Amino acid sequence: MSTMNSDPNELMELERETYRRYQVGDIDGMIDMLAENAQVCPPDMDAIFGRENQRALFKQIAATPGVEFIWEPIEAHVSASNDMGYVYGSVHWKMPGDTSLVKGKYISIWTKVDGRWMNAVEIRNANASEQP
Repeated sequence: MSTMNSDPNELMELERETYRRYQVGDIDGMIDMLAENAQVCPPDMDAIFGRENQRALFKQIAATPGVEFIWEPIEAHVSASNDMGYVYGSVHWKMPGDTSLVKGKYISIWTKVDGRWMNAVEIRNANASEQP
């Protein structure tokens, strides 16, 4: 991907590429798209900091039978300085024993590190209508 004159479509494609890597089980490739100290804030869990901790989490999720995890970016914005952006999207998940997918939303914050977009923060939660 280009390192200059980014537009929102570049972040949308990076989000889609992250999901494609997850779908095919390329967790290591997915994690390589994260900033070193990236954090993820999953629903009903404490924040998880750092690539290695996220690698362990996503490998566990991918290896757990009955887990479904789907996300799709909806829109993206890039700062005027071209070094920070965010993506808003929909996310759905189903854990073992659940009878249906939980519908939610997410925000993914991207920053440029040495000219390359890296995911810095991911925040996910269930839609209000999905709360118990």
